[in-house]
Amino acid sequence: MKEEQFTLEEQVFRFEKEETSWRLDLKRSEVDSQDLRNLWILDLHHPLFLEQSMTADQDQIHLTYQTDALGLSAEEIQELPVSDRLRLAINVLDLAPALELPVTFMLHPINLFVTKDAQVKIAYRGVPGMMVPRKWDQDEFLRQAKCYAVTLFGDWDFMELYQGTLELEDLPDFLVEIRDAASLEEMKALLEKAYQERKEEEEKTLTLVSSRQHRIFKLATVWLSAVVALLLLPLIYLVFFQAPFKEKLLQADTAYLKVDYTGVIDELEGVAPSSLPTTQKYELATSYLQGLNFSEDQKKVILNNVTLKSDSLYLHYWIYIGRHDFTQALDTAKRIDDSDLIIYALRKEIKATRDSEKLSGEQREKKLSELEGEYKKYWDARSKLLEAETDETKSSTSSSTTASSTEGSSTESSSSTTASSTESSEHKE
Repeated sequence: MKEEQFTLEEQVFRFEKEETSWRLDLKRSEVDSQDLRNLWILDLHHPLFLEQSMTADQDQIHLTYQTDALGLSAEEIQELPVSDRLRLAINVLDLAPALELPVTFMLHPINLFVTKDAQVKIAYRGVPGMMVPRKWDQDEFLRQAKCYAVTLFGDWDFMELYQGTLELEDLPDFLVEIRDAASLEEMKALLEKAYQERKEEEEKTLTLVSSRQHRIFKLATVWLSAVVALLLLPLIYLVFFQAPFKEKLLQADTAYLKVDYTGVIDELEGVAPSSLPTTQKYELATSYLQGLNFSEDQKKVILNNVTLKSDSLYLHYWIYIGRHDFTQALDTAKRIDDSDLIIYALRKEIKATRDSEKLSGEQREKKLSELEGEYKKYWDARSKLLEAETDETKSSTSSSTTASSTEGSSTESSSSTTASSTESSEHKE
């Protein structure tokens, strides 16, 4: 285990870092809320952040972040070629979309996990107004990004730079330009220019090799060309299909965190439910449910059953309902074997068939006859099941003592009324 710490706004952040996890403990007094529900937003699932789990006791809040086993240490980063360190500084700027999320964070090197391919993820994040940093905006992000970039090219301390020495240090010319950048866009352009120049310079550096090594190199080139040809199709898929798909997921996550349910639906429109990760299935199903014509009580009951741990088919069902693909919804309900879901999907399909202008009169009547017959079959089966349960309850009640009978009768009456009300509401919709 390795311990690393820094201080920001008089608060000490002490990380205990192991191979696949980081741990950070906060004092309760360091959080301006004793209600842990206000901190649930910190467990967000987002590609720019490490996955976090949170526990608490009377004195402290314990935050654990999951990391990849293969990450770059501070020492390994300093040993990278200059071009790779410039690329890393550019990748830190790519964290800027996280500014749109309802959390604060820091770009201190200790708080950033760097993968082997120099991608960056944020560990600690705070609730605005409740946790450090108290002030967090694009200007703060720009300043911290500059400090991070400077630390990549010398023995400078991030916090000293951030607290004022950035403007006083004697820096190389290209770092002076970066320090003086007025915006994230200008800083990124300067870094990309420096990266291209350094990359070209490194590529022009030649090393003499023996003729035998040259022959081996030529042979390896032939084999590499063959491998590249074989990998071309997967590469095209990754560049033109996988990357846009991941961007859709990212935008959907952002919209969901902003409670923009329409935005979630728009971002994932046309994406098959089976292609979505569990998190986005949950977000999309929840977003569709928010717009369906249920009473508040009905909606609350359904939403209580829609969670990240819900069966995938159950989430698929509500996505199909929201997309008005009632045929798929009905098929999914039958696979789940839930009579209430089947009846609801049939009712929706019947209404859609009645309203359809694509069917001829004969086709409409034939399809309605089939659907209504199926609806009656499931409705009658459901009604018989409810009657059987009611009779069983009455039989059990009649064998009790007089006092128990009175109490049981009251309970049975209440349950019957609730079931009848729910069934009536379902049938009426």
